[in-house]
Amino acid sequence: MTKKVLVLGAGLVSKPLVRYLLDETDYLVVMASRTVSKVKKIIDNHPCGIAVELDVSDDAQLEKLVSESDLTVSLLPYTYHVKVAKLCL
Repeated sequence: MTKKVLVLGAGLVSKPLVRYLLDETDYLVVMASRTVSKVKKIIDNHPCGIAVELDVSDDAQLEKLVSESDLTVSLLPYTYHVKVAKLCL
């Protein structure tokens, strides 16, 4: 069974992580950000990458994404870390 990794955010530090996960592992990588065009550029049509537009204030969408993932990596601004961590628990 393929593991699903959720990466939240599409800032400068997200690209190296996402490219590593896509190119060096067999994980399914779901990348979510408010700017889906940035996400699509980073994923670059990789077959194991999924781009999702996310408004982090949409609690239901965020909770759904986290609950469907085996691992969540938050690269969002620090003010969202507690919110994401609570959903992960």
